[in-house]
Amino acid sequence: MSNSRPPQPSSSRTRFEDISRGPLQALNRVPRAIIVIAMAAMLVAGLLAPAVIGVPLLIVLGLFLGWLLALSWPILPGASRVMRVVTVGLVLGAAFLRATGRG
Repeated sequence: MSNSRPPQPSSSRTRFEDISRGPLQALNRVPRAIIVIAMAAMLVAGLLAPAVIGVPLLIVLGLFLGWLLALSWPILPGASRVMRVVTVGLVLGAAFLRATGRG
């Protein structure tokens, strides 16, 4: 039997979670299907719309996904962490490519 306890979150982590509590509660009131549809629409519009519109959409989507990743990081298993980091990287990478005219 182990007496080890899970590590206590740092004060910055606790503050981050406290700041995020309000937006998360607001998101929790929105049906999940709407959130998924909105994210998919932002991705498609970000990739297909002119760069002036598409780049900001992709950046906002990447930041949103990164925020969710940061919040869920402590409870995610390793493989899920990798997949989510790759997803955020792909969205932000697409934004970079669109901004530089290569995508």
